[in-house]
Amino acid sequence: MSEQINILLVDDQVRNLDALEAILASPDYRLFRAQSANEALLALLAHDFAVLVLDIRMPDVSGYELAQMIKQRKKNQHLPIIFLTAYLQDDREILEAYGAGAVDYLSKPINPLILKSKVGVFVDLFRKTRELTNLNQSMEREIEERVAEIRASLQEKEILLKEVHHRVKNNMQVISSLLSLQAERVGEGETQRQFRDVRDRVQSMALVHEKLYQSENFARVQIDEYTRSLMNDLFQAYASGLPKVQLHLDLASAELPVDLAISFGLILNELATNAFKHAFRGRDSGEIQIRLETNRNGEIRLRFADNGRGFAAPLHWESVDSLGLRLVRMLTRQLGGQVEMRNDGGATFELSFKISRAAISAGSNEESLRS
Repeated sequence: MSEQINILLVDDQVRNLDALEAILASPDYRLFRAQSANEALLALLAHDFAVLVLDIRMPDVSGYELAQMIKQRKKNQHLPIIFLTAYLQDDREILEAYGAGAVDYLSKPINPLILKSKVGVFVDLFRKTRELTNLNQSMEREIEERVAEIRASLQEKEILLKEVHHRVKNNMQVISSLLSLQAERVGEGETQRQFRDVRDRVQSMALVHEKLYQSENFARVQIDEYTRSLMNDLFQAYASGLPKVQLHLDLASAELPVDLAISFGLILNELATNAFKHAFRGRDSGEIQIRLETNRNGEIRLRFADNGRGFAAPLHWESVDSLGLRLVRMLTRQLGGQVEMRNDGGATFELSFKISRAAISAGSNEESLRS
């Protein structure tokens, strides 16, 4: 059995209400009576109605006035009102009735079939509107449930990906530690230096994964933060063998996908370790400047400069057989970029590459470290 639909009948005369109830009596309807404006308003506060059948001529508050009061309430502003009157009305009063919010206007004596037909139209509209509302609410609940499931699934994948980055980083740390132990076993010499170079490269890659699992974005690395961390680590690793060296960082904010960040980090590692090992040999002090710049076109520019010894002149550095510089050239090609070297008051390397996938934001941060 379908739910009964509420209909409100308002008339100051009991006999008129009895007549309306007799006409509209149906197991599908639940009829409410009101003999005054106050009773009608109380009923509207307590229930939802499909239609209001309202007598115009009532003492104290007329049907027109009651209709205007009802339409001012947001809850009932769309409630259909059918006006009833026993008096002949002119066009002005009929227009006034529609202006007060009536959807229809019937004169007494009422034709029962017409009244039942008109009420039935609004009851059917009310029922379909309610069904549509219920359907919308059901769909909204289903969408919310699906969104919650998707979020839960994404969270699980993020946790898994975070754990993967963590484990990769830990495994690389193990490899780095093994390389350090092996370097100690072979003693001082070229072999030990080669072991330590490989260790530094592994650590630079491990740092990428460390930054990823510490970040909320597991696919991109904030390379300004990465550059700062990598230079601090290398600076501490080589501090004991360095003179008084100042490290100046001027880093704009930029992001790179993980594969590109690894290439970028390896290039930076080679330039830094080369400077720490060779640039300031036999000197009391030195300076390294690193500038990272970005623009709206997705181009990233890295300038790495020291005021050390520089390279022996004349230098055609593209043909230098040093493994570190060969790596720099190879990794630059992987980035689709260019690298230039100048030998003027020290060594200066300028790397530039345009990555459409890099997310660039404005801003610069300067800081200085001293050994």
